[in-house]
Amino acid sequence: MSCTPILRRPAAVLSSLLCAMALAILSLSVMPPAARAQGMPGAPGGAMAPAMQGGPGAASGPGAPGGPGGPAGGPPLPAGLPPMPPQEPVVLVPVVEIVDGQWRAGDPAAAAQVRGQDGRQALRIVSTRDQVNGLIVRGRGQTTLKGARIEIRGRGKSDFDGIAAGLLVKDDAQLTLHDARIVTRGVVASAITATDRSTLEVRRSHLVAEGGPLPSGYTRRIGPGMMEPPTPLGLSGTARTTLALGSAKVRYVDSHIEAEAWGALSTDAARGATLQADRCTIVVRRSGYGTYSDNGAAVILNDSRMTVPTFGGVIAGQASLTLNRVVSQSGGNTVMIHSVMGQPQEVGTLHIDGGTLHSTNAAIVVKSANADIVLRRTTLRADNGDLLLGVANDDAFATRTQGAVVPGIRALVQDSTLQGHLVHLDKDRAMRVRLQGSRLQGRVQDVELALDAGSHWLATADSRVRLAPGTPLERIDARPGVTITALAQPGGLAVGEHRLASGGRLLIQADPG
Repeated sequence: MSCTPILRRPAAVLSSLLCAMALAILSLSVMPPAARAQGMPGAPGGAMAPAMQGGPGAASGPGAPGGPGGPAGGPPLPAGLPPMPPQEPVVLVPVVEIVDGQWRAGDPAAAAQVRGQDGRQALRIVSTRDQVNGLIVRGRGQTTLKGARIEIRGRGKSDFDGIAAGLLVKDDAQLTLHDARIVTRGVVASAITATDRSTLEVRRSHLVAEGGPLPSGYTRRIGPGMMEPPTPLGLSGTARTTLALGSAKVRYVDSHIEAEAWGALSTDAARGATLQADRCTIVVRRSGYGTYSDNGAAVILNDSRMTVPTFGGVIAGQASLTLNRVVSQSGGNTVMIHSVMGQPQEVGTLHIDGGTLHSTNAAIVVKSANADIVLRRTTLRADNGDLLLGVANDDAFATRTQGAVVPGIRALVQDSTLQGHLVHLDKDRAMRVRLQGSRLQGRVQDVELALDAGSHWLATADSRVRLAPGTPLERIDARPGVTITALAQPGGLAVGEHRLASGGRLLIQADPG
């Protein structure tokens, strides 16, 4: 019997008492001090693999994954947490294995329909038992696989461990997959999971996770064994289609990635994991996100299309997401950035270059987090009118500033024409937006705004801003009846009322502080 015990990885993202419970126990037992799963303390940023090319707008610089300034360690854990139940050893039951580049028969207990298990013809697997993996690629060595068809109908147990994944790539294995079709129809059964230090490239393939009903007696939890998204995300579903963990390097090319709910392209428990999708179609049908860049991960989407009901992308903690020439349609937000039980100084990095991104709610929402955002030559639209929204996270375990001065939200808009509002409601940090060669029409609330000589802002509703020193008056306008109120800055515009070209007015007030 091929049974591989593996240490369980730390919990998935986010808060709630269960999140803290998982962190408290797992950090003491299996997790190095610097490691952190989604939303948990202390994972270091991961350097982007040389083969992962993001094109213009790739994340870099201080505070980005792999750059200087990444956090280490975590804040003190909450006291008085009840103990977590003991975790069982992980048992993997593969239909077929490739070990050190060599094909091996799988576990007879899998009892699946299979052909091509020796690699001489295209692999075909249909598995109906619970907690059975289709193909596991492990050890070392490089393998190329073409035309595989894998269907998993049984339920999983923990997607952190890849149990019941259609394809699991682990250890230091390297796999190139062409023209595959992998479909799973069970709770926490991912189509593909890559973990440890593995390298995976998937081309022209079709990947679907349908999820399945929760087992009777399931108790909601966070971390290994969880079978649905953490409550604070506001999502439903029982399976993530693809999952990259640890320091795995994963690339999808010309492929279709689809989830019934929860998530399509996910990272978790990342320690430098990189995930890239080129010319892919990403679909979530009911509730969930297109991609999740977990603390310590870097995600790049190039020339891809996303259709999602909740979030196009999510950034958690010190992680990065780059969208190059992406077309996205979201029933919620284009991107959500948050930090849970992290460091006050950690910064999420978002770069959007080109593309057309449409959402029902705020295009980019930042929830009690620091963020470096670059928008370049992009079309960004939100039905509710908010392009960038900073809010306090109502999650009980959101990262607190603890009175520290934090980097805040910093956005650079280059060579873009945008219509919508910049609204900041988070009292724990500042929001600064700089326009370079760009035009903005919309309301600006409690934001420090800077415009270069090639930029222009037309206020469409009463606004309250802090204008950066040196901002030219002729770069600012307001519609008739609209008032812009700004505090005087050293070297800035004179205190008093300034009439604007379109009939509105700019009121500069003395700074009471």
